[in-house]
Amino acid sequence: MLKRGTFCYVVPSCVASPAARNAVGKIVEIVGGPFHRAAAGLRIASYNVHYRGLVFYCHAGKLRPINDPDADVGEPQDGSLAR
Repeated sequence: MLKRGTFCYVVPSCVASPAARNAVGKIVEIVGGPFHRAAAGLRIASYNVHYRGLVFYCHAGKLRPINDPDADVGEPQDGSLAR
């Protein structure tokens, strides 16, 4: 899991809304989350990220931590929701 204040690279394969496309391929800062939602029977984690004065949500699988390289960006193994 990523902590607030962690800087991450947003991978180029990220499909983003028109407003959030500027953050793809750039470095962003985690400012909230993780938030979990169910989609097609899968639990998907997202984070709020800050980039150039705006806040967007980004799927955990599209973020690569930079200043916390040991962070676990996957889902919790015990099924609990982390805070």
